[in-house]
Amino acid sequence: MDYSTNIEFKPKIGMEFDSLDESWKFWVEYGGKTGFGVRKHYFNKNKNTGFITSYKYVCCKEGVRKNDKRESSTLNPRLETRTNCKVRMGVTFVDSKYKVNEFIEEHNHPFHIQETVHMLSSQRKITEVQAYEIDLAEDVGLKQKSNFQLMSKHAGGIDGLGYTMLDAKNYIRSKRQRNMVYGEVGCLMRYFQQQLSENPSFYHANQMDVEEQITNVFWADVKMLIDYEYFGDVVSLDATYCTNRAYRPLAIFSGFNHHRGAVIFGAALLYDETTSSFKWVFETFLEAHKQKKPLTIFTDQDQAMAKALQEVMPEVFHGLCTWHLMQNGIKHLGNLMKDGSHFLTDFKRCMYGIDDETRFEEAWSVLLVQYNIQENTWLQSTYNIKEKWVACYMNKAFTLGMRSTQLSESVNSDIRSCMKPDLDIMQFFKHFEQVLEEKRYNELRCEFETRQKLPRLKLESSPVLRQLSEIYTLTIFHLFQVEFVLFAAAYIKYKNETQPLFEYVVGRIDKEGEWRVTFNPSTKMISCSCRKFEMTGLLCCHAVKVYDVQDVKKLPEHYILNRWTRKARSGVVHDCMGNEVEEDPKRESAERYRKLCMMLVRLATEASVHPSTFSLVHNIRYGIQPSKSWKCV
Repeated sequence: MDYSTNIEFKPKIGMEFDSLDESWKFWVEYGGKTGFGVRKHYFNKNKNTGFITSYKYVCCKEGVRKNDKRESSTLNPRLETRTNCKVRMGVTFVDSKYKVNEFIEEHNHPFHIQETVHMLSSQRKITEVQAYEIDLAEDVGLKQKSNFQLMSKHAGGIDGLGYTMLDAKNYIRSKRQRNMVYGEVGCLMRYFQQQLSENPSFYHANQMDVEEQITNVFWADVKMLIDYEYFGDVVSLDATYCTNRAYRPLAIFSGFNHHRGAVIFGAALLYDETTSSFKWVFETFLEAHKQKKPLTIFTDQDQAMAKALQEVMPEVFHGLCTWHLMQNGIKHLGNLMKDGSHFLTDFKRCMYGIDDETRFEEAWSVLLVQYNIQENTWLQSTYNIKEKWVACYMNKAFTLGMRSTQLSESVNSDIRSCMKPDLDIMQFFKHFEQVLEEKRYNELRCEFETRQKLPRLKLESSPVLRQLSEIYTLTIFHLFQVEFVLFAAAYIKYKNETQPLFEYVVGRIDKEGEWRVTFNPSTKMISCSCRKFEMTGLLCCHAVKVYDVQDVKKLPEHYILNRWTRKARSGVVHDCMGNEVEEDPKRESAERYRKLCMMLVRLATEASVHPSTFSLVHNIRYGIQPSKSWKCV
């Protein structure tokens, strides 16, 4: 029975309803159209069966507020809302129907105008669809006020939305309370169980303390396992994030993909930051990734982390992330960077700009004397581990160029943008998943660019550039081409081609220094003293110069690392249990869902333009046959 279109919407004695829900809906609509709020008053039920036999609905101003003894000491007591209004409607169960057996119509208070009726509690309700939209906005970090304004626009105004800003806030708060009903640890385990049910290759582990309480947690989703298999040669570990007001550290294992973009290999929540805890994290990380160790790992200057790393992976080169090193430098030496000082520039030159150990030692001594910081304890301790951060001491490590600040700055900005102090554990996971999704979408965008756009060759006729433009990803090709172009500034200062291994000394007219290159004419193998290929997987301009002299027109396959190519993501990946990893077991259904969403959004857009098309779609949805006279306008 549709009362919203019934002119006789006023209750009448004997009016019938199929259910109590129907009678209540009618009373709510009657109150809204008249201009008053409604409430449920009381009901009677059969003592034997529990069946409700009658119900009383009243005006929201029914009764009077009881006296409160505290009001005498209250500066601003609540205003009165009750007027002892007698308006009511009673229904009783007779002959399988609920019939109106009582109706009092006269109110003792003014009605609300229609423009404010939507503010009445009885007229406010968050529908299932609206709740879903509020949840989506919360998941992506959209502010509640912004989301409320957006949804109001969709509804044609706040009065058409059906709920208020306060209702939305209460809904979100109630949902958070329900989510956290089992406590943080319970929610954590429930989240992991849900991930396992969606994909059995999902990995998680937790460390217990002596009181059998969870102290540290590690997890890696399926995409992290796959990414590490392809790109886990160089890893950065950052444990400087805090997820909440308790300053619980979040540790992120990350690296570079074949587009030189950031990928995440695993994450850990650390309730304890001791050497034993970091040792457990490293051991668990290796277990998740089938004991495959990286060649190089970068961390901050945490002593406990460094000690644990030495115990678990002594053969892995340990470098210091220069981004964190610079942040610590600013913290300890900020007073030297004021009033136009060049200290930071000079410090960076020592870090990056010197490729000879003797020259570094000279420059470091000059730096200390120039700024009178010979006794600075932080600089002394940092100098003692120079093998971990000075370029000329790190040229034997495979780093992919990660020691530059690009990776840390990229991951830092994304992670910190969604780490808010008031997040509970479930909100944290939603925000973290959003960061992962953005990172992974960035790779898809790079993949699209690589397939969509042809690289612009600096030298169109070069066989090497033509070869690598079809093999490297777009980003990596651009990096190589920069080095390739520099070979035009290189020249041979000295050569010895009498030995089985040819030797060359290469200089550059635009840069001081010289580099020694050895070349095997039979195998086309080449090596340069700058060790750019050994560090980054890309040949240097010095080697390119020698290849040019030797008339080598294509790069040997040995010098094309698969991790930088378009086919880097080829091959089958297995999890730690030996099972083949499927990135998304429900990929087909997810793809169908995605396509249906696109189709239905387009259909809704087109159908909402005209009443006739809207009616057609609406009737089909509810199984109503369109009339024969219907025509598309």
